[in-house]
Amino acid sequence: MTTGKQNEKYQVKIVPTAKKDLRDAAMYIAQDSPANARKFVADVRTRITDVLVNSPNICLPPRAYPFLAEQGYFRFSVHTNYSALWVWNGSVIEIHRILHNKRNWTLIMGGSEGIEEADPSE
Repeated sequence: MTTGKQNEKYQVKIVPTAKKDLRDAAMYIAQDSPANARKFVADVRTRITDVLVNSPNICLPPRAYPFLAEQGYFRFSVHTNYSALWVWNGSVIEIHRILHNKRNWTLIMGGSEGIEEADPSE
């Protein structure tokens, strides 16, 4: 099924939270290697402009986090260990977060899946 959006280029907006995520990841990487941190940022930006701008239809909702899918989020691998979480805002792709794949996205994104309530008697 064709959505009419294929073969178009899309405008991508990286919101401040995602910019901070990218900056924080780069700062962490820079502790070991400033050169690797610069390459990481360049690689992420290149992947966004080369792939996401041209082919957002390749992205799927994050299966491991159904509550994010219910909110309209899509996941896009921007680097070996990092993914972008983004939503459509009209014809604009808004990247809301850039997160390490091993982080707890439920806690970061405010979901309640898999979070157990603390027993107040303990």
